[in-house]
Amino acid sequence: MKIDIEPKGLVRKIEKIPQIYKALVIVVIVLAIVGALYYFIAVPQKEEREKLSKEQTELEKEVAVLRGIEKNLEKHRKEYAQMQEVLKDVTRQLPESKDVPNLLRSITAESEESRLKVKFFEPKDIRSKEFYGELPFEIKYSGTFPMVAHFFNGIRKMERIVNIANFSLESKSGQKDKETILEGTCSAVAYVYQKEGAKGAKGKTGQKGGKDEKK
Repeated sequence: MKIDIEPKGLVRKIEKIPQIYKALVIVVIVLAIVGALYYFIAVPQKEEREKLSKEQTELEKEVAVLRGIEKNLEKHRKEYAQMQEVLKDVTRQLPESKDVPNLLRSITAESEESRLKVKFFEPKDIRSKEFYGELPFEIKYSGTFPMVAHFFNGIRKMERIVNIANFSLESKSGQKDKETILEGTCSAVAYVYQKEGAKGAKGKTGQKGGKDEKK
């Protein structure tokens, strides 16, 4: 079946259509085009924008959290550095070992500074306490009174904590530069940090108590 459409006849038929219907057809076509553009272009773009906006919001939250962590981390780093400095100071004052060689070197340096002659240095056994130990030692020395005073003052100012328990002075007949030479002994105590000090102290206390009970 063949349908012949004459252009002139089609044009005449279209011209006979009322203007209002022509306008409605144009409006429908325009609306269809606009709807298609909106559905296929605007809607996907809107969804993509909403997705990107949501991702941006999430990223901003994560960045805020990371910045907070960074601030706290920097704060903790500073606190850690301060604690390390404090620990260094404490370690110098209260070492974890007897470190007798360094103790002897420090005392020798103080004696040389004060020109006091140290004749004898003897460390003894550590006495364990709760968290530290006492390292007693004995010194024999000779010199003038100013030398002895200068020496004791130097011991007091040492980084490592040293306590002078008691000392004795005895005048000798010999003189140097019209000053009387003194000889004496000194009992002192240095301190040692002990992580297991409490256990050691309890054990020793128990042993001593047992002996006393037997006696």
